[in-house]
Amino acid sequence: MIGALLALNSLSKGWNQGGAFGVPQDFPIYPSATLSGVKETVSTSGTRVTATWEADAPLDTVTAYYAERLDRGSWQITGTNAVDGTWEFRRTDGKIHGYIQLSGHGQQTRVDILLLK
Repeated sequence: MIGALLALNSLSKGWNQGGAFGVPQDFPIYPSATLSGVKETVSTSGTRVTATWEADAPLDTVTAYYAERLDRGSWQITGTNAVDGTWEFRRTDGKIHGYIQLSGHGQQTRVDILLLK
């Protein structure tokens, strides 16, 4: 039982970082955000990863974090949708593209991503 709890704790920590469950190691995850769901689907047309994190921070703070982190290094913001607030981004090597949507709820922000590989 103790071993299972330790493994679960280790798995939970991995979920809050890039590199777990189809999320690339270098994908920016807001500090201290908690993963609330992830799903990886593999098909003949490619791999699709959806993930959701909850951050204990207001929307403007989390938005500033992603505006900076998703537009440097291996990642580039390629478009924004003013209607629903979704941002499109891609990995600079061209192997992954995706979408991120941030939604605020008081001092909490939900981070939803869709990665297409």
